Amino acid sequence: MLIINLLSVFHIINSNISFIITFTAIIITNYRLLLKVDYSLLLTFAGFFIFTSNISSIAEVQNFLKNALNSSFNTFFASLGLSQIISNVPAALLLSNFTENSKILLAGVNVGGLGTIVASLASVISYKLYQKADIPLEKKEPFLKTFTIYNVIFLIILIFFCILFIL
Repeated sequence: MLIINLLSVFHIINSNISFIITFTAIIITNYRLLLKVDYSLLLTFAGFFIFTSNISSIAEVQNFLKNALNSSFNTFFASLGLSQIISNVPAALLLSNFTENSKILLAGVNVGGLGTIVASLASVISYKLYQKADIPLEKKEPFLKTFTIYNVIFLIILIFFCILFIL
């Protein structure tokens, strides 16, 4: 399955064929996996990608982004800031069509994966898993605050290093 899906990612085989093969294999080998999928999280991911696709087709947004991403500095901070709101992967997809500074964009969205819980979809997943864990409520409550504090500290440190060495 891994090889089939990788071939799909690299556009060697059609993604629909990859999906059908994978889905069929899951049904044959362990259909119960389909009952364990977090469909609300899956819909959230899909929503982010649909949103970025739709918003990037608006002429005013296109013009704004083309003008806004006119320097390395702007590209870095736009990608970092947008990552805090819509997550770093959708931010990368949205902004990649409007800048030639791909290295700076990648630095911005990678650093932008720190900060808010939404900044990285991986953080959202880990938070949901943490909330489901069998941990006493009094230990769970400070998690988000602590998570955010550490993320913001590392975000500031990485912004500093990026300004020194990349921008």
